[in-house]
Amino acid sequence: MKSNFVLFGLLAIAAVTFAEEATPKKNELSETGTAILEKLRELRKNQESLIAKIEDDNDRELIINLFKTELAADADETEKDTARVKRGAPRWLANRRANRRRFARRLRRNQRRAAQKRRAHARRHQRNLRRAARKIRRIQRRG
Repeated sequence: MKSNFVLFGLLAIAAVTFAEEATPKKNELSETGTAILEKLRELRKNQESLIAKIEDDNDRELIINLFKTELAADADETEKDTARVKRGAPRWLANRRANRRRFARRLRRNQRRAAQKRRAHARRHQRNLRRAARKIRRIQRRG
């Protein structure tokens, strides 16, 4: 029983350490990535300052709406590209299912065999007890 607890504890420790290793670290940009991000931020600020310089409110609203629709269109295109293509179940899933069925069949067969062994052992034991009792009775009758 103690060995089961020790084994379970070791498995738990191994699982925790594996989970810590598997956690993804924060995505940190490389130097070129940070430089590009800074340039994009500068462009965004430049764009906002240019829009703020427009004096006509109607023109300003039209330009802002155009930028919003362009951003939405770009977002829609990226969403269409990431659409999942449905296919049949992968081959390894079918193999896993077959392995599970094979394992269950083998398990049932082994359980039946173990039950037959238990019954045979019990029968043999009872037969030996009856034989021993007959022998004792025979000895007692003789003498």
